Amino acid sequence: MIESRYRLIPQFTLKDEDGNDFSWKNLLGKYSVVYFYPKANTPGCTMEGLDFTKLIDEFNGNVVGISPDSCNAISSFKSKKGLKVKLLSDPEKTVAEQFGAAKDGKLIRSTFIVDPWGRIRKEWLKVSVNGHAEEVLEEYRKIIQEDNEINDSILLRRALRGVRPDPVDDEKIEKLIRAAHLAPSCMNKQPWRFIVVKSQENLEKLHTALSEGNYWMKHAPVMIIVYTDDELGCQLSDRRNYSLFDTGTAVGFLLTQATQMGLIAHPVAGYDPIKVKELFGINGIVITLIAVGYWGNIDILNEKHTAVELGDRMRKPIEEVCKII
Repeated sequence: MIESRYRLIPQFTLKDEDGNDFSWKNLLGKYSVVYFYPKANTPGCTMEGLDFTKLIDEFNGNVVGISPDSCNAISSFKSKKGLKVKLLSDPEKTVAEQFGAAKDGKLIRSTFIVDPWGRIRKEWLKVSVNGHAEEVLEEYRKIIQEDNEINDSILLRRALRGVRPDPVDDEKIEKLIRAAHLAPSCMNKQPWRFIVVKSQENLEKLHTALSEGNYWMKHAPVMIIVYTDDELGCQLSDRRNYSLFDTGTAVGFLLTQATQMGLIAHPVAGYDPIKVKELFGINGIVITLIAVGYWGNIDILNEKHTAVELGDRMRKPIEEVCKII
């Protein structure tokens, strides 16, 4: 089951205008509009159906109308009015109630935009038909455009060093670890391991393992030791140790989540891994240390790091790192 801040569509199966089954699975993998209307062949419902039909190509054909009418009634309605939307019969208003488009047995004219993951991204209840299809199309286009942009947290994320010493709530740290723990892994082995270092005593111990260039990390209120071991992951042909790949993927998830939450999460390679293992009783490979905290303590940085901190983000040209063949 998808965990999301958006409501998921109910898992339903209804009959369409031809008497064939149409289920929630038919909505997956594409952007769709699902609208509920009270009764076929009435003026408002006819206008609504015709308005969506006029714009059907703009919706890529993915518009579904649901009413309590029988299959025969919606078939006649579709044929008589020349509608191009898919019509479904929900005689008991069960699916309407699951969507929130019916109350006390009465259907509420409603519209929902559903994304490829089955999430309801926008809803209208107690719809006024005039101009409604155009309004839905505007929102439909906006959602698709936003979804096709690079994730804003990925755009914002940088390896920032100006970390404030202000404490970070345990709840936020737990959320970072939960995000990392949702990463994919070979055969779902989940080989990543984390030690969250927060106490001053343990932070000072960890500071002794840092390289000179990572002086700024000593201001971080939280540091996360990320490690794994060969036996925790898949060992595949041609020396492919997937515990390393999987753990790196988990760190990527953590960094993105931290950026969304307004936190610096800066992983480093500059430390003595043997000393870190000895200090904290770790068996395996210490992949990285991640400094976590809030941004803004730029005055602690040396001249070189200040210039990097406030300068442009540097990336090689896409053509240098990717070929499409």
